[in-house]
Amino acid sequence: MVDFDALEAAGIADARRRAPLIEYLDSLGFTAEQMVAAERQGRLFGLAGDVVQWSGQPRHSLTDAAQALGLPLADVEQAWAVLGLTVADPNTPTLTDNDIEALRTWTDLRTAIGDDAATGFLRVIGASVARVAEALASMSRAGLPELDLAHSHDELVTAQAYRSAAAFIPRIGGMIDSFHRHHLFAARTYFDAIVHHESLTVDCGVGFADLSNFTQLTQRLTPADLTSLLGEFNAITNDVVHADGGRVIKFIGDAVMWVSATPESLARVAVDLVHHPRPKMAHIRVRAGLSFGPVVATGGDYFGNAVNLAARLVAAAEPGQILVAAPWYDMPGKWPVAPREPLVLKGFNDPVTAFEVCAEAEQAARLAQ
Repeated sequence: MVDFDALEAAGIADARRRAPLIEYLDSLGFTAEQMVAAERQGRLFGLAGDVVQWSGQPRHSLTDAAQALGLPLADVEQAWAVLGLTVADPNTPTLTDNDIEALRTWTDLRTAIGDDAATGFLRVIGASVARVAEALASMSRAGLPELDLAHSHDELVTAQAYRSAAAFIPRIGGMIDSFHRHHLFAARTYFDAIVHHESLTVDCGVGFADLSNFTQLTQRLTPADLTSLLGEFNAITNDVVHADGGRVIKFIGDAVMWVSATPESLARVAVDLVHHPRPKMAHIRVRAGLSFGPVVATGGDYFGNAVNLAARLVAAAEPGQILVAAPWYDMPGKWPVAPREPLVLKGFNDPVTAFEVCAEAEQAARLAQ
């Protein structure tokens, strides 16, 4: 039996009027203390879902974690900050038992691969998981408008929506673990196929593609249409790059960066992207810039002159055009190209001799194989 008078005395406003919500939370096993704490945060309606997000009770502070791991507090604070997470007070219980074990894995990685590499990997995890979390949050709000109390006008309905959405969190964690293992195998297979100069330097193709006149598109499309357009482009890009044996490295607004093991596969991706029928049906043109050479592969990203060159070439390309730089012309493999005027590119001291990939000839050559 819920004691509404006691709840009101403890700080829950209008407890009797909010009886459906409170009785729902009571049926889920929440205590009066938990409800009062949630009310103080202005999220009594979110309690049913908020509690499922945690991997356990927050029993440990950062200070406790440092003692458990045998590390200086400053090291643990830095690790938490590198993950993109913040704690106002290092002595406030914020971490669960699982959080401590996750940090223990990081400390073991420090021993195995060194401080800098382990911290860099932690930074990649933080950025990647933050993006997953933001995608999940935006997807949930779009698909479950009842999560917004201003939409539902009913705390019970919103509480039930939070509970429903939060139930996926542990399952999504399992999804990530499963798919991570498959991607790890794919990454190993990819790196086995390319030339290595040293531990971090590899020879590979780098491609950039983007939507021509994207700034103008943002001015005439509604936010919903723009979201749909970018989602469609991302889906097309993933399908094309993976089908042609490449790897998507990152999306930057309307642009995508990918890598391929050979010039031929890099060209196939570019041609298939630029001439994909779905953007054409929407009267949108794609352009691409390609380069090949030694790059540094670290932290899930690629750096070097070949990356910079491909990025500058896509910016110089016309709608529907694929530009490559001079070294490509002498590389093995069939590359139907047409010479273009030397390009003055930002960051390059001398004009760059560029060629345009002749998509029709490239496609004909593929059909003849």
